Amino acid sequence: MHTKNHVSRRNFLGGTALLAGFAAAGLTGCSASGSGGSNKSAGLQVMSLANEITQEVIDAWAAEHPDVPLTLIPDDPTRLNSMLAAGTPPDLIRGLGATGTANVASRGLALDLNPYVAKSTLLKESELAKINDVWRWDGSRQGAGARYGLVKDWSQDSMFWYNAEAFSQAGIPAPTVEKPLTYDQLLEYAGAMTKRGGGKVEQYGLFTTTPSIEAISSMMATAGGRVFNDDLTQADFTSPEARRALQWYVDVAKAKVGYTLTDPNPDGWDWPPFDAKRVAMAGPAGYWFGGAVAQNPATGEFARLAPAPMMGSKRVSPTTAATGYWISSKSTMKDEAFAFLEWYCAGAPAKTRAQSGWGLPAVTSLTSELPATKPYQAAALAVQRNEEQYFEVISFSPYAQATAISAAIANLFPRTVAGELSTGQFADQATTAVNELLKQGQQLAGKKG
Repeated sequence: MHTKNHVSRRNFLGGTALLAGFAAAGLTGCSASGSGGSNKSAGLQVMSLANEITQEVIDAWAAEHPDVPLTLIPDDPTRLNSMLAAGTPPDLIRGLGATGTANVASRGLALDLNPYVAKSTLLKESELAKINDVWRWDGSRQGAGARYGLVKDWSQDSMFWYNAEAFSQAGIPAPTVEKPLTYDQLLEYAGAMTKRGGGKVEQYGLFTTTPSIEAISSMMATAGGRVFNDDLTQADFTSPEARRALQWYVDVAKAKVGYTLTDPNPDGWDWPPFDAKRVAMAGPAGYWFGGAVAQNPATGEFARLAPAPMMGSKRVSPTTAATGYWISSKSTMKDEAFAFLEWYCAGAPAKTRAQSGWGLPAVTSLTSELPATKPYQAAALAVQRNEEQYFEVISFSPYAQATAISAAIANLFPRTVAGELSTGQFADQATTAVNELLKQGQQLAGKKG
């Protein structure tokens, strides 16, 4: 299930703390001393969110596998870094495949799952949704090679939801599957739908925006650009495509037509204000947001899913999460960990999640379970199915955690909005700051240059 935690991960101002943990545990995790691994007598240790590996899931697993007790460890990046440094990681670890695969794979932390998938009868290779490719890494490129994790459920996260009534009242044409909106149109339309009264905002027109590495990379992909170089050792925010993306975020913040880093969303994510009609758009949030919409029949009357917007002329609709799990290469319960993973991603729990609408299933055999009885559900499925042809894997560098990179960008953003930095200076300083992070990561990895 996707919850507030799914979106609030974009609140990357806390990324500096993660960077500290990264430097401490860092790229040395693959060579930590000691035999490591989980204590087999303690059972299977899974680091995850309690609202994803629920007590019901734990009980159902225990009923089928009484000899393999499951211990849930709360998802905590700082604690995970400490456990990795000590050589005693959990057996199974929650992660974001889109941004984390290259990091954990290149550090030797994650187990190659290809041999397990090849032997699995529950989780067939031919039925794996293409999104699972973000969990693959061939040593230099994401999307190919060994498989280091599996998606539990997923969405193409650049898509967004909108209030069809607000669009209609403002005389704005709604986006269609054939013609997505451009980012410039989003900014223009957001202004028309932002309502102010009594010295305060009654309704923002745009969804919450944050200039994260994931969001910037997604925008640039539609213009044929990318942040990282071929070997993922350097970043460049000074290209025309990158500067255009950065300028858009600055323009949004200055226009005050949606929550931004300089005007944070007090709810932490867009569902509460969208549900209350305090924002006309919600996201960026893919298909999974329909699970939230299902909580209020009234919201289902006006909520609709839109395809990923475009900055350039190429349609690209990536995922920036692909939340799933990877198995520690140090686990002493690898077989048991995979047994749980395949059951959770393709068995009974996966079927229940698919039926709830909180994301798309990891295996194509469960797509028939997706809800389509309500008009908004049927419309969302139609958009989603058309959008899948535009899915692409965007590679992120293995030499720094995405959260830390986004934090470096975020540190410069308020000054740019305030006019202390030009967009060009913002781009220059972001490039310098991020490349310093990448350099540190390469040094920890023992890479020259």
